Amino acid sequence: MAQEADPGEVGTGTEARKYVRLPTFLERGFGDLQNEVTAKRVCCLCGTCAAFCDKIKIEKDESGKREPRFVEDYDTVCGLCYAFCPRTFLPLSEIERRIFGEERKSAEVLGVYRKGYAVRSKKEEILKEGQDGGAVTALLAYALDEGILDGGVITTSDDQWKPMTKVARTYEDLQAGAGTKYTLYPSVTGVREAVEDGCEKIGFVGLPCQIQGLRKVQTAEQPYDVGVEKVKLFIGLFCMENFTEDLLGFVKLRGVNGSLEKVSKFSIKGKDLIVSGEEETLRIPLDEIKGYVGEGCLVCTDYTAELADISVGSVGSEDGWSTVFVRTERGEEVVNAAAEKGYIELKDVEEKGLESIRKLARSKQESGMLTSRRLFGVHP
Repeated sequence: MAQEADPGEVGTGTEARKYVRLPTFLERGFGDLQNEVTAKRVCCLCGTCAAFCDKIKIEKDESGKREPRFVEDYDTVCGLCYAFCPRTFLPLSEIERRIFGEERKSAEVLGVYRKGYAVRSKKEEILKEGQDGGAVTALLAYALDEGILDGGVITTSDDQWKPMTKVARTYEDLQAGAGTKYTLYPSVTGVREAVEDGCEKIGFVGLPCQIQGLRKVQTAEQPYDVGVEKVKLFIGLFCMENFTEDLLGFVKLRGVNGSLEKVSKFSIKGKDLIVSGEEETLRIPLDEIKGYVGEGCLVCTDYTAELADISVGSVGSEDGWSTVFVRTERGEEVVNAAAEKGYIELKDVEEKGLESIRKLARSKQESGMLTSRRLFGVHP
């Protein structure tokens, strides 16, 4: 597994180390990506490779497992897929300096952030449909209404809860995509959809690994115009682990009469996966679904989406509220303005809540690093 890259020198003085230095093009390619990521089962299915290379598709193999596949003869003058993948190497300190202007303090497992809030929507219709206070939907609704964004890339699902990306342009689009999906999907490909749809100011909502991939593209010194500069707002979701699509089949067998059409929401509370339906609520212990955890999740060390502009999760705040970390100036502006315009209400997160988040973040960090050492000797 490749080690942390050296910082690139793209100028002098304040311009030095502006971008992350990636391997020289032609030095690594899709074959290396297969050997070091997919073959070693650490692909997180973020979709970054397929989003920025039209020769790569995320397809199912004979066993039904999704993975990146080359759909044309290999292009020997490329290498973007290897360079952009968050699992080949992740120069975290360089990316943090580029995005935040500083690195995290060594003991801070939550990453760089300016402020932590408990947030919930002030719109009743969002509270009804959204997850944990509807913070993400409310923030996107504000950004779209005010013209800060002209499209939001979200992950929605069909009537059987199989995930898919959607470019939300209206409040109705956001409502259709409200709620958390707990199955893996290459959501970064939605950025490509948004660019092709003509969006110039894109918001992206995704998991920590997906944010990592996009930030790596954003901070890369590379010769191609891939459109990532059009992504203006990154909203990251807390994530301890995610699950393969086979989980949906297990849930059907476990007690929803063979169909998920009447399921209104999935959520994780404590040690249970809660499946909320029209007629009943099913609680499944997380220990029973460990076998469905994505293999690429096992090496991940990021619980709170540390590279986002705004990070959102349910842990650390009371029921009906989301914990929100604002990490960048842009993220802080959006959260404060959304509160001023009446889209959300916010209050400070209590220290007890922060400590509960730190506990989970440490646990994921330690577990991911332990798995990486076992597989590679070091963390990628």
